[in-house]
Amino acid sequence: MSFFKDDIIPIIGEELLEEFSEGDLVRWCGDDFIHMKTGIILDIYVEELSSRSFPMGKVYVIGEDTHEDILLSNLITITAVKD
Repeated sequence: MSFFKDDIIPIIGEELLEEFSEGDLVRWCGDDFIHMKTGIILDIYVEELSSRSFPMGKVYVIGEDTHEDILLSNLITITAVKD
């Protein structure tokens, strides 16, 4: 399968865009693969990585006063925001 400039690149895990919302409290495994981090989703977007598109979240890391860009597939919802 080849992609040309006008081809639409499918989003891997597109259904995750429906599962998460800005403001959700989430957790994920940190860079050391041992400690879990907790944060709040600030923004949800799609990013192209290695010629594929993935749903991502910009997450404020509680206790570190920073933010990280995390694949939505790596996030676990603790509390979801109600519409």
